[in-house]
Amino acid sequence: MGVLREERRAAGRIIMRLARRCREALRRSRPLPNPATLPRRILILRPYFLGDIVLCLPLAQALKQAQPDARISWLCRNEWAPLLRGHAAVDEVISWPERSAGEWRRFLMGLRGRFDLVLALAWDRATPWIALATGASFRLGIEEFGRPRLSALLHTHTVIATERRADRRPMADFYFEPLRRMGFGPRADDPHLAPTAEEDREVGERLAAGLGICEGFLLVHPGGRLKNKRWMSERFAEVLRGLGSSGEQRVVLVCGPGEEAWAADLARDLPPGRGMFWPSPKLGELIALSKRARLFLGNDSGPMHVAAATGCRVVAIFGGDSRRWGPCGAGHRVIAGKGGIESVSVEEVRSVFLHGNTPPVSECSPFSRPR
Repeated sequence: MGVLREERRAAGRIIMRLARRCREALRRSRPLPNPATLPRRILILRPYFLGDIVLCLPLAQALKQAQPDARISWLCRNEWAPLLRGHAAVDEVISWPERSAGEWRRFLMGLRGRFDLVLALAWDRATPWIALATGASFRLGIEEFGRPRLSALLHTHTVIATERRADRRPMADFYFEPLRRMGFGPRADDPHLAPTAEEDREVGERLAAGLGICEGFLLVHPGGRLKNKRWMSERFAEVLRGLGSSGEQRVVLVCGPGEEAWAADLARDLPPGRGMFWPSPKLGELIALSKRARLFLGNDSGPMHVAAATGCRVVAIFGGDSRRWGPCGAGHRVIAGKGGIESVSVEEVRSVFLHGNTPPVSECSPFSRPR
């Protein structure tokens, strides 16, 4: 069965290669726009996953910088829409429709004729069809890590991703590749997020009432969407207990939806009188908390990328590919266990964020970009 599966994949790659060559031959007379000829109606398709959406922000920021008059729209799922509303580089957030056929029909009809350039930054089956439904003259999409799908032929132009194991670029650079194809230079900016004035004020007032200070605290997020990327809660508990004898450090513990029960147990280990449990903050609250925090401690997760995008220094615990998924920006630290996330010890974490020590380069790598 394994041999037959590989043969089918090989045949599929050959068919896709031939179809791609035919398509490119037909469209050679219509090159992609460049930074000087950018159209003013642009749609970004990246519907899901918090960390991925954050890592796509440099693309929107570069577009807005190149063409300040452009109207940049972003299509994403409802749960992530608050992250993008009010962002300086995003003029409109379009919510992903519900499952009903009627709503989808009205949604697709509403997109028709509204955009000249569509950047499809997801490689699922639906995204190419949504891009096609817009009728945009330029539909630039990414093919999934060397595993092309026929639906990708619905784009007018594609960026062919290399095999996952062979591509060692940071994911922010990977998502920026469509703009490189359009003549932009290398990514020169990191993701930027800022809270609204109202969200920032409300979070500050709540911190002052519950913690006694409104900034300069340690923000701890022990959760994450994928269980295999979570450092063990009992080790987070050891770190929190150690803060009880480390002076006047204030700590805010946050968690995501569905994590409240075990996070509440973890909250019992917060330093007495110097800790605050904030279950399931809204996205705007998480941005404001990160902006006010002195340091963020957490796993490889979306909130970690949110914290880095606000300018908060991050200590991230990894069990996977930290070179691709590490936080963007300078001043961060990544602790990656050689034997997976289980091999990261409490002492390693304490040495980094309590004492400022840096583990060996193979285990703790700074993520910074040359300016």
